[in-house]
Amino acid sequence: MSSQIKSLSEFIQANAPTISIIDGSPELIKEIQEILKIEVDGIVGSITKQAFADFKEDNQLKFPLLLGVTTAKELLDVKDQEEKASTTDDSSDSQPKLNPDAGTRTGKSMKLPNGEVVYENQYIVAGIPLTWGEATKGCTRIPTISEYVQNAVRLAKVWGKVREKFGSPIVITSGYRPPNVNKAVGGVRNSQHLYFRALDMQPMNGDFRKLWEVLEVSDFVGLGDAVFRGRNKGFFHGDIRPGTKTIFPY
Repeated sequence: MSSQIKSLSEFIQANAPTISIIDGSPELIKEIQEILKIEVDGIVGSITKQAFADFKEDNQLKFPLLLGVTTAKELLDVKDQEEKASTTDDSSDSQPKLNPDAGTRTGKSMKLPNGEVVYENQYIVAGIPLTWGEATKGCTRIPTISEYVQNAVRLAKVWGKVREKFGSPIVITSGYRPPNVNKAVGGVRNSQHLYFRALDMQPMNGDFRKLWEVLEVSDFVGLGDAVFRGRNKGFFHGDIRPGTKTIFPY
C-alpha cells in the first residue's frame, strides 16, 4: 500500500509504515527530489540516495534510506518554509539600477578570513562585474571560512562567463547566506548558498528565456528554474556544487 502513496502529505495522513525510498512511488520520489533540489525524474539513483541520506543526517535522523512519518514531516517542513519565505531574500519593490561605482574600492568594507579587507563595490575577481556587495548583501554577510572565499572566486568566474555571453546586466538577488540567514529565508539545510557556491539572479532587461539558454550550457553545475518549470518566482538559481549537471524546479 505504501508504494502506491503519491505524496508526503498522503504518507503522513495514512500514518504509513516506514519504507525504503527505493519502494516509493515515482510521484512521491519526485516530490522528495524537488524538496532536495536535485533532478526530478522519479527514479531513485545514486544522487537521490545520497541527497536523501544527507538530509537525514543533517536532521539527526537514523536509517539513511528509510522514509517514515517523521522524515516525511521534516521534508514537508522544509517545503512549507520555502513557500512562506519571500521569493528572494534580497528582493525589493524598487527598480534595480546599475551601480556606477562597481569595480572600485568604495562602499562598506569587510575583512576576509585571510585578513584582506574588501569593499562593497569591489569586484570579487578583477574584470568580472560581480561585486562583494552583490554577493554578500552589501558586505553584511561576512564569510568566516577561507574555503568560502575560494568558492566565491570560483563562483564569480563561472558567473562572469554567463554575464559575458548574455551581454546585458544581471541582478543578483541572493548570494552567500550564513546559517541564520538561510534559515530565516526558508532555505534548505544543505543549501549551496551556505558555502558561497550559489547565486540567484534575474535579467535586468527581462529576457528570462535568453538567460536560461545561456545558463543551460554554462559551467554552473546546479540550476534552479523558478520561472519556466517552477512556480514563477522570477529568478534563476546557479551553483557550483560538486557532482554532475543537475536541473531542478524551484
